[in-house]
Amino acid sequence: MISKILKLGTVMAISFLVSSCSSGKGANSLMRMFSGNPERTITVAIKDGTAKQLKNSWDKKAFSACGSAYTVVNLGTAVSTAGGHNSLSGTISCN
Repeated sequence: MISKILKLGTVMAISFLVSSCSSGKGANSLMRMFSGNPERTITVAIKDGTAKQLKNSWDKKAFSACGSAYTVVNLGTAVSTAGGHNSLSGTISCN
């Protein structure tokens, strides 16, 4: 009885891994987690800057984190913090 439960659990785990790895388009897919280029969260904050300056700063930091081209997985909206700072955070995947 226990061996049947273990076999069923093993089959379910393998099918979960195969289905997760074959659909590599999800933001948190297992394929990205185990790849050589995992997702990275990039956050920048500048004082009294415009939205364009904030986005340019975020782009520069994302490019330097990858060292090459990157794909934006999720980009948040600009948030004003205490002290006049504007913050932008997002997730990237290096190419």
